[in-house]
Amino acid sequence: MRGRVLNVPDEPGLRPTPAKVRQALFNILGPIDDMRLLDLFSGSGVMALEAISRGASALSIEQNRRLTRDMEQIRQQWDLAAGWQIKTSLVEKGLPALAGQSFDLIFADPPYHKGFAEKLPQWLDRDDIGCGLLVIEESTRVNPTWPEGWQCEQSRRYGDSTLHFLSRDC
Repeated sequence: MRGRVLNVPDEPGLRPTPAKVRQALFNILGPIDDMRLLDLFSGSGVMALEAISRGASALSIEQNRRLTRDMEQIRQQWDLAAGWQIKTSLVEKGLPALAGQSFDLIFADPPYHKGFAEKLPQWLDRDDIGCGLLVIEESTRVNPTWPEGWQCEQSRRYGDSTLHFLSRDC
């Protein structure tokens, strides 16, 4: 999807993941062909689009109806219906509908400084949602305490954003 322009709406609190952070993340991940991504707190959908452009399929969950309408319009215009599902819901309320499912990668970019980063692994456990890797973007000023059963494999800082790479303890 190189060369396509994504117009990001001017929405209070919307903070799309910068291009350098997206590039760094996908360089770390390597090939993601045929992976299944769960994109939480999706915002503009830019992370799902990046994953789809690299061969993955994606399910985006975003609470803001205006933003999900914009994502649905992009999905239609760019002919991405087969590889991209979009749901309008609060993340904590939308996850129970996915109970028992598994994703290769879960990416979450919740509002900074709200404690969502630490709650997210608990919600995944509550709803028995499996993942190969959980990546949470949070402010560099926050040092999350991860719940029991989760291991932070690494954290990478990019300006004001830090990517935390988590996996479940074996």
